[in-house]
Amino acid sequence: MKKIFFVSLIAASAILLTNLNQTSLALPNPWIDCGDDISCGAQKAGFNFPLRVKNYSVRAMVDMIQIKFPLDKKRNVTIRKSQIYSGNTDENGIGDTSGVYINYPVNKSIYIKNGVMFNVRGKKNLFYVANFAAENGYYSIYCEKGLNVNDINKLYEIIAEAEAPRNNYDEKESYSIEKLRELRMVDGIVEPVYTQDCFPRTLQKTGVSKDCFERANLGADGVCSASELKMIKDYYKKGYKKDPLNNGEGQFCAE
Repeated sequence: MKKIFFVSLIAASAILLTNLNQTSLALPNPWIDCGDDISCGAQKAGFNFPLRVKNYSVRAMVDMIQIKFPLDKKRNVTIRKSQIYSGNTDENGIGDTSGVYINYPVNKSIYIKNGVMFNVRGKKNLFYVANFAAENGYYSIYCEKGLNVNDINKLYEIIAEAEAPRNNYDEKESYSIEKLRELRMVDGIVEPVYTQDCFPRTLQKTGVSKDCFERANLGADGVCSASELKMIKDYYKKGYKKDPLNNGEGQFCAE
């Protein structure tokens, strides 16, 4: 009797394991591999994340884009963006979307040079995971070989540049006429900060209006005539450097 019961128990366990394996095999992989096609990732995630980096690969799932690329000859970096985070966030509203579950001895908050707060995990002064939250979503950075604070600053600037507003000319012609945009910590909240370009005298003399120049710098060029847009475009194509920033009140530049 005991032998029969034991055999039955083994059979039941085998059936249970088979059912579990079948269930596991039935679960679809939420990720799709997009190679170097950012638009493929954007279509799957539901938003764009055009990091300007080289030799990258893109994976995406609903509400998440992951971009992996070489930081230097010895290190690769993986950056993720998600607009919605359903997990637990810390007291600063930062969630960990990295997918890295290693317990590192260091888990703390740091501020980079422009005041944005990151939650970092690592060992001593070397960080392997870095997360921050901003108006556009939740971001994670992972590097298997570790990052220092300067590396995190550099990667943040790449992210902020990708999230800057652009118009169609920027993407097509690879030049920038938008106002500079950064994300900074303001009263404990990460917010976008817009700065203002000086209005070049070179463009004033061609008849471009100040209102058109400022709107075009934000990618909202509806107040500009076709000739004004062409003159702004030609101005930057000639190689003029961006003029020094003014104090936000529209003072004119010397050039």
